[in-house]
Amino acid sequence: MRNLLITSALVTGFAGAAFAEAQVMPYGPALSGEVALTFAETAAGKWAATSAFDLGIDVSGVSTIDLDFSATDGNAVTLDNWTIGTEVAGFGVAIGDDNGVMPGAEGEQTLAAAAMAESVQVTMGAISAAVGFTDITTDITDISNVQGAIVLPVIAGIEVTAAADYNLNTENTVLGAGVAGVDLGVASLGGAVSYDVDATLIGYELVATQSALTAYINGDDTDMLQNVGGEFVYGIAGAELTTGASYNFNSEEISPSIKLSFAF
Repeated sequence: MRNLLITSALVTGFAGAAFAEAQVMPYGPALSGEVALTFAETAAGKWAATSAFDLGIDVSGVSTIDLDFSATDGNAVTLDNWTIGTEVAGFGVAIGDDNGVMPGAEGEQTLAAAAMAESVQVTMGAISAAVGFTDITTDITDISNVQGAIVLPVIAGIEVTAAADYNLNTENTVLGAGVAGVDLGVASLGGAVSYDVDATLIGYELVATQSALTAYINGDDTDMLQNVGGEFVYGIAGAELTTGASYNFNSEEISPSIKLSFAF
């Protein structure tokens, strides 16, 4: 945590020095977050609860810190993901372990997983790139993979994201594309497609959203219908109750879940 705070201070200080003439000095950080409790069925057929804490700190829109924690009853709180970044005049830099630029979806059971651990992400307008490290705590010169993406506006609010990941260790390439903003009138449609070059496998997922309801369906070119799922979000006195489930057509198993969350 000490190193995390020091890094945050350095990033914030650099941004302030570089753009001092163009920026108004912030009066103080704005704190936001979410506390969630999720109930889901385990592999043993039992229902279990998992706690999650998402903490965000924004310094007048210039610097941000995002920390994602999780915990189970009786165990220590674990920092799952963290990101520290700054954005000024359309140019952004972020470092952390949640900065991949490949397009995603909802279930993501059939999309090629272009994993990226700690990384540095650079964004300029619609273009973004990320460089991943094998282990940032031992050797920052050991690069594991690189990613790049570009967001292209099409028509009437529809955006297409084209991306690629190259792994320097396996020499494998994963291509990805995402679509968002397709208005069908009764619902909006989006989704993602991936292609793993070594596996020669195409995965897809379609996502439909209608108000508080989100549903998805996915598969790949060897089995077009593998998973279907969805969730519905209820607003309850400042909190959100999310009920959802996914069904695997091959195993014929359904995985329900319930999440209660409070945002601040």
